[in-house]
Amino acid sequence: MVPSDPQRPLVLAVLVLAGTLIALPWATGGRSPAGQAGLVLLLALAGAAGLLRRGSDSPLRLPPLLLLGGILVGLSAIFTIYPDRTVQGILLLLAYLVASSVAARAVLQISWAERALLDTIWVSGLAVAGLAMLWWVRGNDGGFYASVLIGPFGYPNAMGGFLLLAGFAALATLTPDRGRLERCGALLGCAVSLLGLYLTRSRGVLLAAAVGLLLWALVRRERWWPRRPLWGIVAALAVLGGLALLGWRLSALLPLLWPGDGGTPDTSSQWRLHILRWTWAMVRDHPWTGVGPGAFPIALTHYQRLPYISGENPHNLYLEIAAEYGLAAGILVTGSLILFLGRIALAARRLPQGDPARGRQAALAGAVTAFALHSAIDLDWSFPAIALFAATILGIASARLPRLWMARPRGIDIPLPRTLLILVLLVAAALALTRYYATSLVAWGRGDLAAGNLRGARQSLDQSRRLNPLGFPAYYWLAWTQLRSGDPQEAIEVSQRTIRIAPQNPGGHALTGEIALIGGRWQIAQTAFRRAVEQAPMAHLGYHAGLIEATARVGTPTETLSAYERALSIFTPERVLHPEARCLAPGDRYLLARISRIAAERYAGVGDSAQRQTTLDRARSLAQPDLRGICATERHPGQTSPEAAVMSFWDARSERGLPQAERFLLPERRGPTTGATRFAGAERELPRRMLVAWVRALSGDERNATLQYEVEGEQGGDRIGRCVQTVLRFRKEGWFLQDFPSVENGACLP
Repeated sequence: MVPSDPQRPLVLAVLVLAGTLIALPWATGGRSPAGQAGLVLLLALAGAAGLLRRGSDSPLRLPPLLLLGGILVGLSAIFTIYPDRTVQGILLLLAYLVASSVAARAVLQISWAERALLDTIWVSGLAVAGLAMLWWVRGNDGGFYASVLIGPFGYPNAMGGFLLLAGFAALATLTPDRGRLERCGALLGCAVSLLGLYLTRSRGVLLAAAVGLLLWALVRRERWWPRRPLWGIVAALAVLGGLALLGWRLSALLPLLWPGDGGTPDTSSQWRLHILRWTWAMVRDHPWTGVGPGAFPIALTHYQRLPYISGENPHNLYLEIAAEYGLAAGILVTGSLILFLGRIALAARRLPQGDPARGRQAALAGAVTAFALHSAIDLDWSFPAIALFAATILGIASARLPRLWMARPRGIDIPLPRTLLILVLLVAAALALTRYYATSLVAWGRGDLAAGNLRGARQSLDQSRRLNPLGFPAYYWLAWTQLRSGDPQEAIEVSQRTIRIAPQNPGGHALTGEIALIGGRWQIAQTAFRRAVEQAPMAHLGYHAGLIEATARVGTPTETLSAYERALSIFTPERVLHPEARCLAPGDRYLLARISRIAAERYAGVGDSAQRQTTLDRARSLAQPDLRGICATERHPGQTSPEAAVMSFWDARSERGLPQAERFLLPERRGPTTGATRFAGAERELPRRMLVAWVRALSGDERNATLQYEVEGEQGGDRIGRCVQTVLRFRKEGWFLQDFPSVENGACLP
């Protein structure tokens, strides 16, 4: 049936929402810049289109709860500690609100809208799960999550949260008023979602699914109650089987009941408990306005009490809302969600037993319950694709409760002109577009900087800064571009603008310190790094290292040693060698070795020879190449880590010559290349046998790394040492050199 003219804008909005539901998961779960910009842009335009109904000139009425929530969000945004993330957070909130509103209005006014949106959700889930399982069979692309289902989300718990909602949407489609083909597809969607949930190995998401299914079964108990003994036995066997498959033991629950007070956590449960404690401390310090929408990761560095334990969220949506928006907002969201759950479950029970809508409403109630529970123990809301699914399901479920969000006393509703609301949505769309273009300009600027095109990099980054004056990345790379251009003073001034924008961001102070340190402005570097260390002493060893190096230049030996001992008390050798540190900050062991060498010189200066020798021994031990993998350890021998790959390269060159060493390069880099010619020229000046002696620095992660190290050999009875830099990439088979090593003329500086 062709919709009437007044419905056409709303139909367009529904189609845009459906398209976004399908496309967004493929943009890294909606977390990529393109995904977030597309979400806000498309839904803002969809919301504006949905308001353009003919013959509807009356103003909209703003519900009191929504008005109160908007006031709390506005107050929190005013007092935010990180404006750039706050703008992005508010844009995403607006997109979710539009999605929920469009879904609710469409279900009420368009007969096929509910069916279309539910089908879109489970079909999207089926497509994502199907391809994710194909990747899983092939071992994903290696890395830490090679053996579990992650899909485009890159994280198993997020994949589980996505399939949780997709599975309940499929369950809502299994009603008698749907066609046979549609029900068969929905049944397949339920089965694939359940299998996918198991393959994620996420206990929390399976618990949430079980609770949601329990609520669905209670609402629909007239279907199974006559045969309750049989279904009770089946349910008990399913629970026992699930626990056995997951290996759920009492020992896995002990850290939740009796968490340790110190030491580096060994389990996910301990890690989350630490984050939750620090988040609650954040709420206590900022009870009224919070730290600002989206500012949680920056604020957490101020409360972090152990190294290598941080995150973008506390794995608890309600506590995160209280921390970012204030305690009142957290209570409002929690209370409203409980009220909503009760209302939709009650509405489902009141529908006639033969009404297909009763089954759909029960499944939607189960979906909201499961999502609410999983959001209390995981990070679903941090992935826009999951949040969009949840917002759409909330809108569909609320369509049968038209007065839930409307005040009963009509006098306190606030009329809102449609023109003003459309203008707000268009501004949001423009912001999303300009912010995405600014992000693209940063990427282009970084590419130009890497290629040595300093003028092009400066133009791109400066334009990005103008489009998004609050963006940290543009200032960061612009500062490095100015430094590479030979203008350290301008580079420092650019970096200091990040401090003026967000004075409580330790990253801005650290950036100024790095630029000043390289530019020889020791006093500025010392001040900047000291501020970073004061704000976030547990966040990064690099903050302490910068302070130690700057203080060694302008301070007394006592000041340098005091800074070193503080760093050593936090980032102990045991911590930087721990597997968790190896995964999260693989270069910290070499950084600690470097500042230990600086400290050894200062100990010698104050006449403490015993401490000097101890510190030198510590530095030598930490500088030895680490052969453990970065996050992933099961790789081909000799390629488990960047250090192992370069050692294999030099060993092969020493034993069998350069042609044999080439097999440790990426396949596309093997053979006659410019890099090979350049390396061959430097190679003729080196002894045949050159082996990796020690590592000076490692930067990168589990996929990409740049390694600086020293190779040593003997020639005519003399020791020959050369400093080498190598860029490496991780492939499914292990680590490979991106190109031939770059050999310098002299040995590495300590």
